[in-house]
Amino acid sequence: MRKKNELLTKGEEALMELFWDASEPLTSMQLSEMTDEFNDSYIHKLLKSLLAKNIIKVEGVVASGKQYARSFQPTMTREEYAAQVMCELGIRDEKAIAKVAVAMVKASEESSKDALVKQLESMVQELKGK
Repeated sequence: MRKKNELLTKGEEALMELFWDASEPLTSMQLSEMTDEFNDSYIHKLLKSLLAKNIIKVEGVVASGKQYARSFQPTMTREEYAAQVMCELGIRDEKAIAKVAVAMVKASEESSKDALVKQLESMVQELKGK
């Protein structure tokens, strides 16, 4: 169970970006190879913290050279985490959520606005059950 008011630190967010961009579970060795921002021991500390917050889970054990390593995967998407952050910031009611959606459309590139609006319309129809 995820704890309430449990936002990620900057280091945890940076590691989660690697998970969210990956198409498969990752080991600590793979994470270490993907970034030079953190040393191995700090990556292990971040993984332990993310496990405690239930943001990642152990997916399995894989061969890594002559040893075995745990592989991890996120328990929430980048978008689900963004929604959690918005709730923590007090953006919970329908007016605030709608204003954020409009602001995001306005901030998007001009060439993608029509596609984004169509996607939002589709999502609204889906939520209405139509």
